[in-house]
Parts: sequence; structure tokens; C-alpha cells
Amino acid sequence: MPSISLIQENQTALKQQQQLLINLAMRQAFHVLQLPMLELAEWLKNEIENNPVLDVDLSQEQFKERLDEPNREWRQTRNRSQENLEKRRKEHQENLLTAPISLYEHLMNQAPLTFDGREDLHLAEQIIGHLNDKGFLDTPLEEVAPSIPLMKMQKILEVIQSFDPPGIGARNLQECLLLQLKLKNKGNSKGAKVILEHFDDLLHNRLPNISKRLQIPIKELVNIVRKEIAPLDLNPGYRYCTHPPTAILPDLLFLLIEEKWQIEINTSFFPKFHIAPVYVEALRDHSLENEQYHYLRRHLAGGKWLQRIVQRRNNTLRSIGEFLLKKQRDYFEGATGSLVPLSMKEAALEIGVHESTVARAISNKFVGCPQGMFPMGSFFKQGVETSSGEKISNHSLKKILAKTIDEEDKLNPMSDDQLSSHFKKLGIPTARRTIAKYRSLLRIAPASKRKQWI
Repeated sequence: MPSISLIQENQTALKQQQQLLINLAMRQAFHVLQLPMLELAEWLKNEIENNPVLDVDLSQEQFKERLDEPNREWRQTRNRSQENLEKRRKEHQENLLTAPISLYEHLMNQAPLTFDGREDLHLAEQIIGHLNDKGFLDTPLEEVAPSIPLMKMQKILEVIQSFDPPGIGARNLQECLLLQLKLKNKGNSKGAKVILEHFDDLLHNRLPNISKRLQIPIKELVNIVRKEIAPLDLNPGYRYCTHPPTAILPDLLFLLIEEKWQIEINTSFFPKFHIAPVYVEALRDHSLENEQYHYLRRHLAGGKWLQRIVQRRNNTLRSIGEFLLKKQRDYFEGATGSLVPLSMKEAALEIGVHESTVARAISNKFVGCPQGMFPMGSFFKQGVETSSGEKISNHSLKKILAKTIDEEDKLNPMSDDQLSSHFKKLGIPTARRTIAKYRSLLRIAPASKRKQWI
């Protein structure tokens, strides 16, 4: 009986160990599938360095050169779409070389020309350091320098508010607009009065209320808003926003070469590696000690697994690319500007994988095609079925909505309910909340704020 128990315990431990290895392998495969190209290249480099049986095909200098010039293979393609991608890449690199001045630097260049004393200059630097990206001071002056009298800090701020760009250093949008008018010598204009006394009505486009209270014709008020208020900058600091741009390179390329579509997986960043034959021969040598044998066998298995999961990742991307090219061919060939409604479930059934695999594969991936560079997920659009049985993607619905609003009567703009009814008349059942959602995504204001009064 004890021997049977021992065998059962060994079998249970073996099953648990196998299950653990399978889970780790699956997690690693999912990790590789989900990684964007640049991160995967770095991850592969680390894995190769940590595995003694793997050799890089290129020398370290050549490998660095390939990282610096990832698109060498693409430039050999004479296809027009490929040339456009290369042009965008060069423009992106040129933009990276030009470091724009930050808002902080721009203001601090002006401060020494205005403040004479070292203390005032130091206080100005503290205030400037607290400005947000819009150029607003959203921190109370009492908290910027608690030990300094509030009156003194207020005077320093007033000087900063005279700096370029106009409107800088304001505590809110209303003050920002008033500062800009003041610097234009329009601090006592009717436009300034509208902002100062009727700001809430102005924000909500309630011009008749303002017209009645100021006792001026609505036509005159509209002209004041257009000429004095509309040209003002709502976010004066944004022109100096220095957030570094994110490099976007395609993981998948759709190339039209000699009237035939080709799909390329971008592996320009990836190091080329192989298992060194000397270690394979060493494993066959029975003279190795037990510990050395298992050490070598473990790393050989790891190297082969690394090759497989990278190849599997590329095959999955290619299969999804073939699916997209098949379903969205009219879009890629320019026959239509609209996408066909697609779901990840359809792709999963087509290529024979789980839906979650498709979701992982397209995550943070980009497609380069003749139309430009797009996230892979953007080609998977849900849609609605029209009264005629035709399916329209959400992408197409947004375009129809934008066109409808653009062509509406601006004196009587359509509400979300009216837009919903309009879509139903076109045979496209769309709920009011869906209209509101798409309008918000398109950054289109509601009807009350789109209304023009003359």
C-alpha cells in the first residue's frame, strides 16, 4: 500500500509540474503575440542574451545598424504606397530632430527682461512652474509660495499675465479671454462686457438672453462674438506643448505590386538568431554530467520555443492580414471610402483561432496601406443592419452623421432625437443615445450650441 501511495504522489506532482510548464508557455506565447514591434524587438534581444545556446546571425554593429535603419527592406519596393510610408517616416525623423521650445522656457526667457530683483525672478519662476499645459494657473497663489504675502504674489502674477502668449497665467477661461482683450486695448469693449457679465450664457450659446439684458440687437451681438471673442485663444499654452511624439511603425504592410496584393510582416527590428550547432552536438555527447546535460537541454528547449512563438506570432498576423484584405478589398483599392462591418469573432472563425487570440494579435499593432497608417483594430467595426438588409459599419454611420450635421440648417440645427428620426427614414435604425455617442466622438457640439442666430 505505501508503494501505491508513493506512485500516486509522484504522478500528481508530475501532472502539476507539466500543467505549470504549459501555463507558463501559454502565457509567454500570449505575451509575444500582444507585444508591439519595438517592445518585441527589445524583449527578443534580452531573451537571446540570456540564452547561451542562441547566436545572433548579424554582428552587434550590424544589428545596431538595422535598429537605426529599420525600413531598409521597405525602401527597395517601388510601389507608390510604400514610397508614401517612407516619406512619412523621414518627415517623422526630421520632426524629432527639431526640439520645440517649451512653455516654461518661453516664459522664463521673458522673465529676466521684466523682473529686476533676484527674489521677484525666483517667485516668477515658481508661478511659471505651476502653469498647466493650457497655460492656466490652477494652483492657488497661497500654495505656490505660502511664506510670501498674497499681495506680492498677485503683483508678480499680473506681470506674467502680460507675457507672450496673450492669456497666459489666467486662473480660468473667463480670465484668459479678458486678458487677451486687455492686451488688445479692448478691455472696455462690448465683447469684454459680454465675457465679464454674461459668460455662462455665452458658453451655452444663449445669445437672446444676452441681447435682451444688454439691450442690443441680436445681429449686433453676433457680430461682436464673431469679431472680438471668436478669434481669442482658448488654450494659449498648447502652442508650446512639448509632449514627445510617439513613433508609429507598421507591423503589417499591404502592398500593391504589379496589380497584385502582397502582405509583409515587418520584422526589420527583430534580431536574426539561430541555435548554435556546437550545443546540439554537445547534447548528444553522453560524457556530459547530469547537471550540465539538463542545463543545456533546458536552454535548447527554450531557444526552439522562442523560434516557434515568434513564427506563430507572424503567421497569426499574416492570417489576420489576409482576412482583412479579403473582406476590405474595396476599401484598400479605393473603390469605396467605407469599411465593411467586421467582428473579431468572424476573423477568429475564418483563421481557426479563438476570438481572444485575434484581440491579442491586433492590440497595439498598426497596418501600413496605400491609404496611410491605421491601427489594426480600426478595421474591425461593428455595424447596424438597414431596412433593406444591408449592413453599415459604425465608420460609415459616423461619416453620414457628420455630413448630415454639416448640411443642416444652422438656424434650426437638428437635435439628437431629430437626427435619430432622420436616420430611421434612411432605413438605418439608430437610437438617440447612439447619435449622442457618435456626435461626441466626432467632437460635434449639441444642437443648442450649434445654433446660429442670424
